[in-house]
Amino acid sequence: MRPPKKVYDAFDAVRGRPIYTADIVGEEALRVKALRAEHPHALIKRVDVSSALNSPGVVTIITGRDVPGINITGAVVLDRPFLAVDKVRNLADPIALVVAEDEEAADRAIEKIVVDYEVLEPVYDPVRALEPSAPKIHESGNLLRHYRLRKGDVVSGFEESDVIVEEEFRTQMQEPAPLEPEAAYAVPQKDGSLTIYGSIQNPFYVLQGVARILGLPKEKINLVAMAIGGTFGGKSDEAPWDVCAMAGLAALKTGRPAACIYGRDESMIAHSHRHPAVMRYKVGATSDGLLKSLDADLYLDTGAYASVGPLVMMRAITHASGPYVFENVRVDSYLVYTNNLTAGSMRGFGCPQTHFAFESMMDILAYKLGMDPIELRMKNVWRKGVVTASDVVLYDNPVYDVLVEKVKKKIGWDERRSRGNGEGVGIAFVFHGNSLGPEGEDKSSALVKITADGYVHVATSLTEYGTGSSRGLAKIAAKALGVDERRVVVNMVETQKVPDSGGTFASRSTLMGGNAVLLAAGKLRKKLEELAHEYGIGPDELDVVDFVSRILKRDVVEQAEFKLPDCDYNPETGKGTPYLQYTYGVVGVRVSVDRELGIVRVKQLAAAFDVGRVVNRGYLLAQLEGGLTQGVAYGLLEELVIGKKHKVLNPNLADYLVPTAADMPPVDIEIVENPSELTPLGTRTAGEPGINGPAPAIANAVFDAVGARITSLPISPEKIVAALQKKESIVLRTQ
Repeated sequence: MRPPKKVYDAFDAVRGRPIYTADIVGEEALRVKALRAEHPHALIKRVDVSSALNSPGVVTIITGRDVPGINITGAVVLDRPFLAVDKVRNLADPIALVVAEDEEAADRAIEKIVVDYEVLEPVYDPVRALEPSAPKIHESGNLLRHYRLRKGDVVSGFEESDVIVEEEFRTQMQEPAPLEPEAAYAVPQKDGSLTIYGSIQNPFYVLQGVARILGLPKEKINLVAMAIGGTFGGKSDEAPWDVCAMAGLAALKTGRPAACIYGRDESMIAHSHRHPAVMRYKVGATSDGLLKSLDADLYLDTGAYASVGPLVMMRAITHASGPYVFENVRVDSYLVYTNNLTAGSMRGFGCPQTHFAFESMMDILAYKLGMDPIELRMKNVWRKGVVTASDVVLYDNPVYDVLVEKVKKKIGWDERRSRGNGEGVGIAFVFHGNSLGPEGEDKSSALVKITADGYVHVATSLTEYGTGSSRGLAKIAAKALGVDERRVVVNMVETQKVPDSGGTFASRSTLMGGNAVLLAAGKLRKKLEELAHEYGIGPDELDVVDFVSRILKRDVVEQAEFKLPDCDYNPETGKGTPYLQYTYGVVGVRVSVDRELGIVRVKQLAAAFDVGRVVNRGYLLAQLEGGLTQGVAYGLLEELVIGKKHKVLNPNLADYLVPTAADMPPVDIEIVENPSELTPLGTRTAGEPGINGPAPAIANAVFDAVGARITSLPISPEKIVAALQKKESIVLRTQ
């Protein structure tokens, strides 16, 4: 079955169209399954596939020594074997690929592969991994990166402080949990090239990785991005090029179509996850609430391989001080190898961890000062022209005064009852740097074409994975050209047919791709006006669809690139501009806490966000609500757990606790339009910021409700009961 040529939308899903990768796999296709590591840290002494090769239905078996290209891969650092040969460093490491006639035959053969290991001691804690006696995961050592944030002199700042508070915070590994696991379908062509259909979030990034592994020039591979059944970061890094390369290798070696489709447990182990973090904070302030000094150390656990960890830590450290003015700042962050599953991209990209720490610290400090937590925040919050923690002037224009007033009223902040009665309210301020900032050059290309049949085609490599960005691009093109939106088709992404628009991450689809489409459509409109002038048609009379289809009778196309200025933040000096603009928000919650059982119920969740200019209100609200929901899950439920026998205990959606509708209150969102001056559209990003606020807001509300401060995520019933018992024990000892 040939896939359709336009981008997919929500209507295709509800109609049951064959839009996902698994839908189009032919019955004749071979199936590819990976044998993965049995231990999180071990030397591979021997791999015996002889018995598996003789298993019924097996066509071939591929090991690392059979890889035709380069067997070392990685999104930022080339540190991960595509197929492990000498050593495994976590439970996701693939050792061999079984290519068989069907999945059952592949599963039977995997059981017959014999691997002899020399088991090594694993290390899972990033602080412990930096100790001299810790097991060494890579020969270069366990410290991958060390970044800094610097302003003023923290020592003198603490000397000038009247109140100093210190705390350590820990956050867990969170699973993206997309509904669709990773999948790829590779079809060999007669000319020796490959067409690979897949659940591919970033086509040109995947193309580069797959070409390296297969040893083929990129021109010999056409990647087709099928509909993506969710990602949240898990399909942003190496997992898509792994699954595409696995299917591609099988197709190249056998000359037959081949599919590689992960099961749920394999998907949850193999793709990237949120970085666990250990964060040690010390904050000083004057008695009237002026923030003087911030001193912090961040330890991010990137797992066995770097993935995009250096970029995640870049964002984490540049957000480590919150949207607040500190006179003096010292933050050091450490990206550390452990034997945990690989951490990389996940919605929020380093910000949910630091938001939990600094927003908790703001409430801890307010309590110590006897101040209202909102009053303390507003006294120190960013305003246009302040000097930020990286020692640069902020030219963006936050409107926290507007945002916080909206949320205060909704959760009844001023009418809240006294602390300790089991009902509490909590608040968190949110900010999120837009697009890539210091993480890389940020530009995006788009092609807009009017065809002779009277349709407008928009082509970018930015994929649609449920955010509604494709409809936003259609709206932008339609408005710029003056055509009915129903005449606009956002083309299906194929790497041989669309321009490279950069990655579909960092909430940049509308911010970057939308502005590129706007520029391309503007150029196209201008060209058509010039052509129409030759026929005596003025700009006000021009109907571009009618003109192209009835008079020109040929396609007309324009392409444009939109680029943001480079940011000059230097992670070695800790100074410079990390992001040119931000999305701002305030999240408030009202909770009830059962003191005996420790169960937290979120009774109300309200938020207000400054999103710049709104392009597609319905999808915007959906993205904000989705981020807030995932943030509640991060705060209360979700955690991938490795047990005493070094196995992941909950690699499935039965044991991994994803919230349902029953776990969520109605989500009340206010949108504030404060158009950015940075881009022609005036938009700010919206897909990620929502996830940053709920966890700290819930932690603050729990403290407001029962007087117990929880400093690690998730905020489980066990932690609350233990904190209350400890608190009562202290009270008894002091009586």
